[in-house]
Amino acid sequence: MQTNIIIPRLVQNIAVNFLERRAGKALLLKELDFIEKSRGGDRLGEMEVAGSVVSREVIASYVQDESQLQVRIIVPRAFPLRNVEVDCSKSLGIKENVSKRWQIMMIRKLEKDGGLLDALCMWKENIDAEFEGVEPCPVCYAVLDVKTHKLPTLCCRTCNNAFHSSCLFKWFQNSGKNDCVICQQTWQK
Repeated sequence: MQTNIIIPRLVQNIAVNFLERRAGKALLLKELDFIEKSRGGDRLGEMEVAGSVVSREVIASYVQDESQLQVRIIVPRAFPLRNVEVDCSKSLGIKENVSKRWQIMMIRKLEKDGGLLDALCMWKENIDAEFEGVEPCPVCYAVLDVKTHKLPTLCCRTCNNAFHSSCLFKWFQNSGKNDCVICQQTWQK
């Protein structure tokens, strides 16, 4: 069971000020160092990544099937207490709804564990899977599950849409129904 902890505004302000003035730059440097150390390895592959502590941006470029893909992550000074901004709009040859889906997936990944390298790798893995023809989960909009990195495998017998098991379970739990997210027909095992 999850409980919400109420933190007094004064404590929140102290933490944000500390991050903005003292630790934020060091945390971003550490994230950029993780990215730099992974260059040339399997995780980033052919993806080009550049980051700046001054502009507080990380820009990744990736080419897949002659499509020029780019993501820009703007890291706030109070990261990770403040959410990053993600912009995938500069991807050429990609429909806007697909770009938005990737953007949402990256924001969710960054909200869950905050690692820029992990979010960039997940962006690349989702692109690779989507270009191979795998459809994204209609609940989380990602091809790969943010936590488990699994493909959507549970299919609705009525509409044939595939879902991640964790997304579908959460949908059933939150809606109080056992209906398909898309066609609203009763889910059959």
